[in-house]
Amino acid sequence: MKLLLVNSNSTQTVSDRMVAIARTVAAPDTTITGLTAPGHAVIRSHFEFAEAAVQTVATLKAHASGHDAAIIGCFGDPGLKAARHELAIPVVGIAEAAMLSAHLLGGYYSIVTFGAHNAMTITDLARSYGLHTRLASVRIADISYGAVLADPNQAIAACRAACQQALDQDNADVLILGGGPVTGLSTQLAADLGVPVLDGVACATKLAESLVACGYTTSRRGLYQPC
Repeated sequence: MKLLLVNSNSTQTVSDRMVAIARTVAAPDTTITGLTAPGHAVIRSHFEFAEAAVQTVATLKAHASGHDAAIIGCFGDPGLKAARHELAIPVVGIAEAAMLSAHLLGGYYSIVTFGAHNAMTITDLARSYGLHTRLASVRIADISYGAVLADPNQAIAACRAACQQALDQDNADVLILGGGPVTGLSTQLAADLGVPVLDGVACATKLAESLVACGYTTSRRGLYQPC
């Protein structure tokens, strides 16, 4: 099985981290190809998100041939619907995959991410997926994007504090780490906190594999019907 993973921001370090995590959970016969879409190193504004969506879908279309499924490696899932419309293979976003997985593991879930701009946009994203009724909160870790990449120990400490707030104050019983830069931190945090802490890349990888293994493809009636 061949999976294509596209990072929607232009930070190669983040792309490498996501591919590494995907490979740790993928089946032995699954190949992960990672690509970095051109554009912004950090996606902050609505305009940058729109640009990232276009670049992500363009990158997927240019490289999808020969792959069995694709993963959008950005927690906002930029261009997800457009990619599903344009590609013949299943396309999975790491945010939607994590939210769906959280519903299987507990009652209420919280998302821990960074960047104050994400609090409302991620809530809106959950609502657009119909997965908001069990969203307890979106907690913003007190750390910058640059610090997440530069200092894993600081990133874990900041995420742990935000996770603990979600557990203690928001009634969450499942946690999601939101964002490519924090991929790979969930295992340690789960051990520290004693609850499931989901990594969107891991969730998306296994979901993509399962869709391919079951022979499922995107419906061409309704939402994704041809123009």
